[in-house]
Amino acid sequence: MHRCLLGAPGERAWTPVVAAAAAKILREHGVRVALLPADYRGTYVVDAAVFIHFDGISPHCTSAASIGYPRRSYAKAAQSWKRFYGEKFPFGFRPDNFTSGLRHYYAYRQTRARDGAFVLELGEITCPKQRAWLAPRLHWLGAEIAAWVSALIGKGNVPAP
Repeated sequence: MHRCLLGAPGERAWTPVVAAAAAKILREHGVRVALLPADYRGTYVVDAAVFIHFDGISPHCTSAASIGYPRRSYAKAAQSWKRFYGEKFPFGFRPDNFTSGLRHYYAYRQTRARDGAFVLELGEITCPKQRAWLAPRLHWLGAEIAAWVSALIGKGNVPAP
């Protein structure tokens, strides 16, 4: 039986680094970005909403990258992320929306996203091999997200890193 951890060790330190890198790149390419903490207030109307996370699970090394979204209409965009990131991330992907948290992420209620709202689990940081791969790539992960979001919303023309 798997037990998910709330806020995997290191997630709270890594997530802001990745988010800030993505936001900086998007802004440099003329895309307006709202960079908010996980417990933001209000409702946002956006082209796309991306909630960045790292998975933590026990037993360790039983997960990988994953994506969640609240509507079936976002599945095509989710597949584009899996192709884009999956070409580089060597540990694979779990099925879309494989947990209730991915399917029913609390912040989905606070966003109205034209092109999609997504939880991106970038890998399992409780797995030593994945953690070692992810740790030196935090800024690169932000660049990956920025390029994908730019293509998804058709704004900014951010090149892939």
